[in-house]
Amino acid sequence: MAKIISVFNNKGGVGKTSLCWNIADTLGRKGKNVLLIDFDPQCNLSIAVLGDSTFVGALPTQNAPYGTTIRAFLQRFLQNTGGEEIFTHNGPHTHSNVDLIAGDFWLNIYADSLNVGGDLLSGTGLSKYVVLKTIVGRAEQLKSKNYDFVIIDLPPSFGSLVRAAFCSSDYFIVPCTSDNFSVYCVGLIGQMIPGFVKDWQDGLTRFKLTNPHFNDFDLLGKPTFAGWVFNGFDTAKERRTNAEIQAGVPQKDKKMMQADETFHTSLQQAIDNDLVQKLNSEITSYSPTAAGIQSVNKIGDIEDANVLIQNSLWLNVPLGQLHNFRQVKSLNNRTNWAQNQVDQIALLRQKMEELADNIIRTCV
Repeated sequence: MAKIISVFNNKGGVGKTSLCWNIADTLGRKGKNVLLIDFDPQCNLSIAVLGDSTFVGALPTQNAPYGTTIRAFLQRFLQNTGGEEIFTHNGPHTHSNVDLIAGDFWLNIYADSLNVGGDLLSGTGLSKYVVLKTIVGRAEQLKSKNYDFVIIDLPPSFGSLVRAAFCSSDYFIVPCTSDNFSVYCVGLIGQMIPGFVKDWQDGLTRFKLTNPHFNDFDLLGKPTFAGWVFNGFDTAKERRTNAEIQAGVPQKDKKMMQADETFHTSLQQAIDNDLVQKLNSEITSYSPTAAGIQSVNKIGDIEDANVLIQNSLWLNVPLGQLHNFRQVKSLNNRTNWAQNQVDQIALLRQKMEELADNIIRTCV
């Protein structure tokens, strides 16, 4: 059965979209079947994977009023007109094991339709909150295969789209960057998730009063924290003293910059105290943190990709595969990578593989 994983932080700029894409590509290269779902109205994931022109071609037109995005399912589902369709896309340079359900600005309309009181707490509209679970099942029917992992890209908010994704998700991963606001946002996540879970359970309880034999929703609404990712930090090689140089001490390994090291410590403390302990103390109906990450809680760290991330987006190529392409210097000029850039691409590929391995081990 597919493990549905939301990649979420209510802070923008922490690399959610890039991580979704690169995790999915890496899992695909490890032989896993992966479905990416762009559940963010900004659609950055869809544009990154497909490229501008292909993504625009998937949007609704006069001849194709629903397009081939997630709207082709959601609009019909919401309006109860029948004929919901699932379309998947494949990126030109993303591994073929990875399918994408493209996003659409229309997701804002779906978000507006989700009513916490009327739909969720009353239990009368639970199907709207777990629609992603339905979409995954329909995608598996369409492709005649089972997905190992479903990776969901989300907007940076605590809005209804995020709440709905958490109702369908088995796990969630929290990427963080080196700044005070990331530390603050970790605490907010710890405050909000127990409320999401309680609202779902209240609604499910009311639903079961009149539908005691309907069990499709029973195992949903139980998102489990699968770890955090320290993303976008800087490193530098530690300088050798003159005595070390004269003694022939070799170049030292790169080390995290002091400022980033300080924020890393603060983030680790926030994750442990304000997220993990909060979840474990307030959610008692199931285990809200994955057993495999109880000791350290971090499942990956990715250095700042600098100019590589721009090239990745321009070329629609995952970070770890950039060495197979020439970098874009300007719109009409491409050139080979410098050796330090080749080394950085290899390191990013290694780190993504470590992250993917941790997900395979943790999200079971």
